[in-house]
Amino acid sequence: MITRVSAPLPEGFSWQVENQRRTLVCQGRPIVEIGPERQGWMARILVSGKGISQEQVAVRSLEAGAAWATRWMLERQSALIRAVAELPPVS
Repeated sequence: MITRVSAPLPEGFSWQVENQRRTLVCQGRPIVEIGPERQGWMARILVSGKGISQEQVAVRSLEAGAAWATRWMLERQSALIRAVAELPPVS
C-alpha cells in the first residue's frame, strides 16, 4: 500500500487519523470530518461562521476527501481561525 505524504499544514492545523476516518483540526477543534457514508465517502464541515457554512460534500475516497478538505481549508484559513476562536471553551 502506498501512502502519500501531503504538504505540511499551516500552523494550528492538523489531521487526526483513524482507520476509516480523517478529521481536520484547527487549534484542537474539529472542523472537517471525512468518513464512510453508505457505499461511498462524505466530507462534513463541522463549523460555521462568516464565509463558512456547515455542509456535506461527497468524495470518491478517504484520500480524495482529505485532499479536498485541505484545499478548502487553505482557501478559508483566516475565516476558520476566527470561527474556532469564537467557539465556547471546551470543558
